[in-house]
Amino acid sequence: RTARGVRGVKGLFVATTRLGEGGRRGRIFSPLFLTRRSPIEANAGWLTSARLSTSANSNDSSSSQPRMKNPLDAGNFVGLHNLRDNPGAVKKRKIVGRGPGSGRGKTAGRGHKGQKSRGRMGKPFFEGGQTPLHRKLPKRGFKNVNKIRFEPVNCDILVERIKQGRIDPSRTITIKQMYDAGLCNGIRHGVKLLAKGIEELATLDRPLKIEVSHASKEAKIAVEELGGQVTLRYFNKRALRAHIKPHKFHPNLVPGPSIPPPRLRERYLPYMEEELLEYYPHLYRDVEEMRTAIEEQQKKTDSADA
Repeated sequence: RTARGVRGVKGLFVATTRLGEGGRRGRIFSPLFLTRRSPIEANAGWLTSARLSTSANSNDSSSSQPRMKNPLDAGNFVGLHNLRDNPGAVKKRKIVGRGPGSGRGKTAGRGHKGQKSRGRMGKPFFEGGQTPLHRKLPKRGFKNVNKIRFEPVNCDILVERIKQGRIDPSRTITIKQMYDAGLCNGIRHGVKLLAKGIEELATLDRPLKIEVSHASKEAKIAVEELGGQVTLRYFNKRALRAHIKPHKFHPNLVPGPSIPPPRLRERYLPYMEEELLEYYPHLYRDVEEMRTAIEEQQKKTDSADA
């Protein structure tokens, strides 16, 4: 019995010689390792168990050693040789136009001539030439591009965050604190305080000072009856971003207070007048005119009520 190493294409092979049936000598080539591990780590004990009995026709069953199976054929471990996707995870690409032997050559499985053999089959919402549905139905309504969309915040959720300790009630509750507490997300134009759950405000041990973009009449009255205060503040897009995420602005480039447009000055001017005049002195004349207009409008309303 002899054994010697032979270099194969995929690794080291061991050749063993034995007497086969009929007394002819033959060689059995057994793979020693096909992975990057050492032969001892990969197939420890397998080579020794692969020794063949010299007496092939011996009647003594105790002298013949059972041969262990190749661990590479067992399939009970994951290696580079058996890594694959789950069945159905990858769909095979459809290859067309590569000769008649593929079954999809020349016309690529589309047949001869006709609309279905040329390019895309129709257009989106194309109904064969008849009047499509989106042209049969009349137009209705419009989309107001100037509409201000506030992110709603209810009083009950606000009180819940205060009790959880995520908002400090001793300080002025701003839009940034509401955003950090997870009360609002995706703010476009500001935050509006709504009156849902206003009875929960009485469970707090102190009044609240809230600064938002807008507030409903019921919510504002409920907060002020408990000794609190609701302040309205206008933000344009850049100022709102600087307020919510100040870390994204250089300290010297933080925008100042936003000037409300004429159609909203009546709402925000009573709360932002002092700040605007301090930051923009040239607006003094406009503020005075707006204040006079508001007073005249208030007088007309009072006289009409009387």
